[in-house]
Amino acid sequence: MHLQVGLLLDGQRGHAHVNELDALTTGPLGLLNVLETHLGLLRQEPSGADRVLQYRELLKKLDHPERFYHQSFAVDELGTTSTLLEWRDQWHLHGWMPNDVAGLARSASRRLRDMADVEAQTCGKLAPGIGERLALVDAALTRLPARVTRLSLHEPLSWWPLAWQRVLRHLSPIEPPKATGAAASDTLLGELQRALLREDTATNAANGSVSPLRWRDDGTVQVLQAETGWLAAQSLAAALTLDPQETLMCTTDVGVLDEMLVAAHLPRQGFKEPSALRPALQVLPLVLGQMWAPLDLYGLLQFLTHPICPVPRVARIRLSEMLAQSPGIGQGPAWDRTMKQIEADCEKDGLDWANVRERIRIWVEHERHDPVQGAPLRLLTDRLHALSQYLQGRLRDPDPARQMAFNSGLSQTLTLQRALQALALQGETHIGAQSLQTLLSQATAQGGTNPLLVAQVGSCRTVTHPGAATEAVDQVLWWQMKAPSLVRAHPWSRTELGDLRQAGVHLPETSDLLAREARHWLSPILAARQRLVLVLPPQGEEVHPVWLRLESLFEKGHGSSIQSMEAALTDHTLQPVAHQPLPGRRRWWTLPAEVSVPRREKESFSSLESFLFNPFLWVLKYPAKLSPSSILDVSDGVLLYGNLSHHLVERYVQRPDALTLSDPDFGQWFDPEFDALVAQEGAVLLMPGRQEELASFRRRLKVALQQLRQQWRAAKVVYITSEEKLEGHFTGGAIGGSSDLLVTREDGQQAIIDMKWGSTTYADKLANNRHLQLVLYGEIVRQRTGQWPHLAYFSLSQGQLLSIDQSFFPQARVVRQKKEVGDEGPPHLWQRFLVSWQWRRQQLDQGLIEVVLREEEDISSDEAPPEDDHLCHQ
Repeated sequence: MHLQVGLLLDGQRGHAHVNELDALTTGPLGLLNVLETHLGLLRQEPSGADRVLQYRELLKKLDHPERFYHQSFAVDELGTTSTLLEWRDQWHLHGWMPNDVAGLARSASRRLRDMADVEAQTCGKLAPGIGERLALVDAALTRLPARVTRLSLHEPLSWWPLAWQRVLRHLSPIEPPKATGAAASDTLLGELQRALLREDTATNAANGSVSPLRWRDDGTVQVLQAETGWLAAQSLAAALTLDPQETLMCTTDVGVLDEMLVAAHLPRQGFKEPSALRPALQVLPLVLGQMWAPLDLYGLLQFLTHPICPVPRVARIRLSEMLAQSPGIGQGPAWDRTMKQIEADCEKDGLDWANVRERIRIWVEHERHDPVQGAPLRLLTDRLHALSQYLQGRLRDPDPARQMAFNSGLSQTLTLQRALQALALQGETHIGAQSLQTLLSQATAQGGTNPLLVAQVGSCRTVTHPGAATEAVDQVLWWQMKAPSLVRAHPWSRTELGDLRQAGVHLPETSDLLAREARHWLSPILAARQRLVLVLPPQGEEVHPVWLRLESLFEKGHGSSIQSMEAALTDHTLQPVAHQPLPGRRRWWTLPAEVSVPRREKESFSSLESFLFNPFLWVLKYPAKLSPSSILDVSDGVLLYGNLSHHLVERYVQRPDALTLSDPDFGQWFDPEFDALVAQEGAVLLMPGRQEELASFRRRLKVALQQLRQQWRAAKVVYITSEEKLEGHFTGGAIGGSSDLLVTREDGQQAIIDMKWGSTTYADKLANNRHLQLVLYGEIVRQRTGQWPHLAYFSLSQGQLLSIDQSFFPQARVVRQKKEVGDEGPPHLWQRFLVSWQWRRQQLDQGLIEVVLREEEDISSDEAPPEDDHLCHQ
């Protein structure tokens, strides 16, 4: 068997396809799999989460206050275990052997002694890591040689970890010819490659022994830069003209590149970035996020609107709409109304309502637990079992791509389920939110790929790390040369590194790792034979260190020529297109003569408001029946405060003793009723970080309701109705609505109270006699009773009742009407409304629709509303 192996070649496609049997190009993991298969050592390897739990049990048994990891372990057991296990596996990979434990135990460092104590207990209790698997392969190769006739290493043997070096020496590896300096020497690319290959270039340049380069446009080196990633991808797509197998694309950040290549009618390259954000891998985190109290409304809305959800579609659509308006679950008017709607939908669609209701109970109405105290492992295991059954059922999907996606979600769920079972076997009964999140991260560590983004016929060679460019090609394209993540320094002191070296652990120096990384960065540039295309990130973003090194090689004033995206995409054969400005705004729309706008059978205040002040919106919404797209979001802020306040007042008014309840009894009623309402319709206020906001809202609403009760007592109100349905008529037809509060006094006089969260805007309406909504409702009551009711606003945030006088409410805050309003009252405002409506109606009948602009514009005499009695444009 012929193997070509590189440290960075796992999962890469930078090598040429060859017609050869028993030939393989791979990285360390691929080579380990081959060797274990040949030697009979292949086994089902446990997941990372399983190994973390195994190591956690060892750490917990040896834990005491003197251990260096004790305090961190007490705060986050699984997070601490994951870090220590990573250290331990790194030691084994770099040469630590079981018989070296005693030598390490004599170290003066407490950290190393504690790690050695734990290691002494791991025999048979911890699944082997990469280093231990290599030790088993090393031992097996002394007895049975592997069927490898030739092994080519693309890096020096000394670059490999010590455990790998021991294995590779059995295979007699050789180093293949390097893909360096492949371009012709008389080209700019060739000169650039030779300059990079010179040792100590900076020193030689300083001594004058190396001449700096001078840029020339011979087509062998091209540098592009775009303002956005989309434009950069478009410019790179234009460069893909050579033989795909003679083109190597290096991209460390694939981004939108594949989509732009497909849009340019080029083959998809099949960049498969593993991501934990694939839809099938998002279901489990959303399910687990609903296990904790208080209820996460945003997470629940995401769960119900997710395309993969175990709640039946007939239910989750209704539930999502309800949560957006009344954020809460459980008993309550909104919840009960939604359940009835879902039941009716099930009957209409022939679905089993009992089964749908049970699914809602399991996935939405279940018990939630304190994130610190933790949830019972038994309940979590049952939930994961239910989710795995749901995903198993989706595996029957006829689409292979969706089958693969569901299989990824199922594998993730089963991995976490096994981890929780392992915790239960260790004697644990509960797990907290932080520990569960750590296990979930372990179960989703590798992420998932998009099964639809596969490489198509004609795709070129691709690598996602510069060091994977190991073979020479005609053209190299390096897209988005952004700054990479650098090698992390070891978490060990110099003394500890010396102790580890004495115990057989040969960790490479950080400087050596940086030097190797810098050599890998040069590989794509040195691999180009004919053309090198470098695409820089947009200005303002940090560039790759290689680009800075390239710039330093050129003579000042004769540096590289960075070609903008516009120049790279210019095609001189295209005909110029004359600039056409966007259509200007028009004050008036004119309908064709054959088109008419009919009257509506029934109007409301909201429809009449847009009819008068924004007629173009009225036409688009009602006659044209256009509506904006509905993006569900949890109700919050002023809108939520107003809804909750209205509903609490409504609940209070429905009490038969609402007008006679004493203040102490009111206090006993308010707190539990407020808590119940918030849990049912405003649970977003119970989420972490909002306690102060909730307390302030509770205090303000309680004061407001107390003030409202005082206003009723002072006015000697004897009867109150909330949400009174009002039906009347006007010149244009029927009109309807509902008043917040309709109160009746001892003498039979009535008043309409419109409750609002704010106050300033509505005080201005009263002062200018512009309170149209109240007047419309007052006119309907006048039509029913023969006399105008009193009109008032109640500010829930301020606890104030606003009125133009105190004739009905003696303790109301009086809002004086402005001088220019004079003695006008509601009847006059009603007449002005009728005149304005008739004026708008005449415009529509003539086919004219006004677009009301924000800027003040002159209105011609034939367009102006009536001078005396009108509402528009004032």
